[in-house]
Amino acid sequence: MSEQVETVVEQTIAAIRAAIRDGRYAQGQRLIVADVTRELGVSAGPVREAIRRLTGEGLIEIVPHKGASVRSFKSKDLREISQVREVIEGLAARLAAEQVAIGDNRQDLKASIEEMRSIVRDRGNFIRHNQSFHELIYRIGGNERVRETAVQLTLPIYQLRMHNLMEADYTRVSASEHEMIAEAILDGDGAQAERMMRNHIRNSAIALLDAIGANAQRRAS
Repeated sequence: MSEQVETVVEQTIAAIRAAIRDGRYAQGQRLIVADVTRELGVSAGPVREAIRRLTGEGLIEIVPHKGASVRSFKSKDLREISQVREVIEGLAARLAAEQVAIGDNRQDLKASIEEMRSIVRDRGNFIRHNQSFHELIYRIGGNERVRETAVQLTLPIYQLRMHNLMEADYTRVSASEHEMIAEAILDGDGAQAERMMRNHIRNSAIALLDAIGANAQRRAS
């Protein structure tokens, strides 16, 4: 595969991931190659290759007689994902605390928290900021394998949040936890940063699973 074609494939993968993350591709939705090529403005080859790779990552599944579709995650899947996220995100926070004094890391983290405070009442923007906050921590930590793993694990979580499953009041709880994580990182306290992050991921999982249960009850009633 030429370098140019590989670049198009990577761009296509990124675009499909973003559509899944933002909820534009819903869980269980079929991904028809012709539709995706038209939407993204690329040829069929890169789309097929992107779907193949994302199937390998577990974000897309091939359903017999139906083709490719966005994977549907059940409560058991989300619990297991969250258990792994606790470890990965906790490590990311610890690494960030060790690297926070380098370059502009401290200023960037402070700016992220200031931005969060200004949008905490705007649920949609807060969810997007939540993602950028975690991605900033990955970047500060400087471990690319941690970042890649964390991003892959969080995609289905963000997708469900964008589908309005999370209670609006939870944004204030999440914002408070972000503040505590940032404070520990800024203090260079890796152990505390890891504890705060693991607690945050655990609480987030509980809130999301509760929201999924409540949503299922509303549909059944």
